[in-house]
Amino acid sequence: MTVWRRPYSLDLTTADFMVVSVLAVGFFVFLVFEVRSARMLGPEVVFLGVWNAVGLAVAVRRAMLGVWVSPVGLRSRSLLRTTTVPWASVVDIRSGTSSIVGLDMGRDAIVIDRIDGAPVQTPIQSGAIVQPFRLELTRLVTWPEHYDEILATLRECHRNARPPEQRPPASPVPDPVRADRPGPPEQVRRPAPSAAQRRDIHALTRQYERGVLTGAEYAAELARLRGEE
Repeated sequence: MTVWRRPYSLDLTTADFMVVSVLAVGFFVFLVFEVRSARMLGPEVVFLGVWNAVGLAVAVRRAMLGVWVSPVGLRSRSLLRTTTVPWASVVDIRSGTSSIVGLDMGRDAIVIDRIDGAPVQTPIQSGAIVQPFRLELTRLVTWPEHYDEILATLRECHRNARPPEQRPPASPVPDPVRADRPGPPEQVRRPAPSAAQRRDIHALTRQYERGVLTGAEYAAELARLRGEE
């Protein structure tokens, strides 16, 4: 029996947001019916039962959104569709542009490139949890830092699933000729960037990759964020 697992953890906000929303709406409908009459009529009981059953099914399915791995391959689970890609068919796991029926959603999404078919866009996306007038029901939206961690974890799973002779080296092999040579003078280390700075640098890099910024504009803005000017 093949065991599928999610190789990354979900932050509490991403995992529980829609579950809490569905339960809150169901409880609100129940209160409306209770206030409307002292007792609930037959059609109202049926409606409330169907509503809660559908809400529970959606909540359970949404809890399974994401990318799952096994010794067999990758499995991308969205709200209405599950796609399984064997490891032998996976070319690369990368960050691409999120789209729905060809429309750019203005976000980054993890994409699985495969040999024998079109790329698979996973529901894992980077951005704010909720945008105006749009609840993130069919997508697993998380913060940029967490998004990058998930992408790195999936790439590592892909690397480990390859045959040993096809795996890229994890780190360069030290040159024995240069081992005894003195290294360059130690540079003064700058303090590590804060979470807000990392988020701004991540967003700036995505804009540069999309061609919104030129190389000079990107370099100048990056230096400003790092405090180098």
